[in-house]
Amino acid sequence: MRRKGKGRAAAALLLSFMVTLTACSGGAENTTGNASQTGTADKNGIVTLRVLVNETGTNWNTYPDSDIAKEIEKKVGVKIEYVEADANKMNVLLAGGDLPDIVRADPTQYGKQLIDGKLIIPMDDLLGKYGKDIQESIPTVVDYSRDNWSEGQKKLYFLPPQIQADPSPIYPNLTIGPTMRWDYYKEAGTPPINSTDDLLNVLQQISAKHPTTEEGKKIYGVSMWQDWGLWPYIIPFTWITQQSAIGSSDLFAKPLGEHRLINVLTDENSNYWVAMDFYNKAYRMGLLDPDALTMKNNDYMAKATAGQFILGPATWAMGDYNAKYAKDGKGFMVLPVGKQAWSGGVRPVGWADKSYAISKSSKYPEKAMEFLNYIHSYEGARTLYSGIEGTHWKMENGKPQLTKETIDMKVNGGDAWERTGIALDQNLIGLGGSVIDPKTKTPVNLFSTEEAMAASSTALEKDFSKHYESSYPGEVVSKMVQEGKLQDENTPLQNMTAEEIVQENTVVLPVLNDDLLKLETQLKELAARTAATMILSKADEDFAANKQDAIAAFKAAGADQLTQFLTTEYSKALQTAGVKQ
Repeated sequence: MRRKGKGRAAAALLLSFMVTLTACSGGAENTTGNASQTGTADKNGIVTLRVLVNETGTNWNTYPDSDIAKEIEKKVGVKIEYVEADANKMNVLLAGGDLPDIVRADPTQYGKQLIDGKLIIPMDDLLGKYGKDIQESIPTVVDYSRDNWSEGQKKLYFLPPQIQADPSPIYPNLTIGPTMRWDYYKEAGTPPINSTDDLLNVLQQISAKHPTTEEGKKIYGVSMWQDWGLWPYIIPFTWITQQSAIGSSDLFAKPLGEHRLINVLTDENSNYWVAMDFYNKAYRMGLLDPDALTMKNNDYMAKATAGQFILGPATWAMGDYNAKYAKDGKGFMVLPVGKQAWSGGVRPVGWADKSYAISKSSKYPEKAMEFLNYIHSYEGARTLYSGIEGTHWKMENGKPQLTKETIDMKVNGGDAWERTGIALDQNLIGLGGSVIDPKTKTPVNLFSTEEAMAASSTALEKDFSKHYESSYPGEVVSKMVQEGKLQDENTPLQNMTAEEIVQENTVVLPVLNDDLLKLETQLKELAARTAATMILSKADEDFAANKQDAIAAFKAAGADQLTQFLTTEYSKALQTAGVKQ
């Protein structure tokens, strides 16, 4: 009877997943009305710029009157309002053509459509008038964008955020990886985790002891959301596979320190297949949230805030739980386990997939340029990371110093901290946190110094650090990397020159033509449908058979054709860039 009941549950879950896929693709057309409108100006001349972001679950609009939002209004004369869009909604908006003032998207994925369709404008003339700080802080990125993201026009269409050409001398706190309730893990005795099976065993142990929240809600070992493409099957498993996503394609990854591309659908040891194995075992062990195959990001965040998960993929993915309870020593930390820590690495061309462009539909392109200039300036980056001078930090002996009140507010977290708007969306910050302001010789993120990270650690972070005999979480990772217990993105760069580092990190996947782009989209859709079948496999034998059928289906659908094109063109790009292979 138990097996029969579980079979009915699996069937219901699979049916629900298919309905969700249909709803996601069919419902996007109902979201275009207000989203397509560009910004407006009020009677005082303050312009509201609408920013189209190719993601869901952002927090910016939750705090429209934050300290940071008000400072942007004061400095630039603009208010920022996000328009969220998943892949389906994004495609509908692009087809409609009337876009918000600013578009945040991947130029390698959407550049051709945006530029050839004349949906965005070149920024070169605007840059000369309103982009002084951009020209001073990131001139090489401007040149790179003209050469690589302009469809051969040699014009400036895109500006990425989070640009940082040099490795940070100080390790930040980890934000992506196996993110577990630290208080539960410590209670369990911090058992070693060297594999996904080890991780599942720990989840099972904790789940048995903590079946429900204090409010009586069911606690699940693990879950995921389904409106970010294949993200839940790729990014969360780098800690054990040492494979990182490359470019905007969910279908290809690159092993740490190698120049080899992996098609995640056909390589049996890829992130995708490690994820399939992990989630399938979690399902059969009763650890997987039954909503995992249908849930959207916002719903996931709500459950995470309610404390209904033991494990997540990132600290920022766990809703507001840490903001509420970290001061009490409860919450989620990324465990320094497995083989690789995701510490960010160097980003000579920033987070390219979050690049900014100015819409042709905007009535205020000058204001849009002023805003982009501000977020890429040293002053703007420091404000977005660290707060407002005189309120959150002060100049002492020529150096900016965080106030005790600001540090205490960060430690206490909660709504008061969120309402400051400090570092609310790092995708909105043009420069990486460790970039040095040439005037003060200090990092733009004042929280990124060793002293500040130790001082601003929450009770949760202090307890975590103390366990590993460190003063703040980033130091835990630093020690492990130095001792050879973990590797990170900077490990392969240790014997490279500055020039080689830039060469290594500016080679991206080639742009797909229309036919290959269509093929890639079809493969992603097939991979999403296949995931449900794989995860709901009833036994090891079923999983193995389904896996072989799936790989054969991926190949029949053209996966090898896509692999051949990208590996050939990527090798050429490496050679052109002068990268040693």
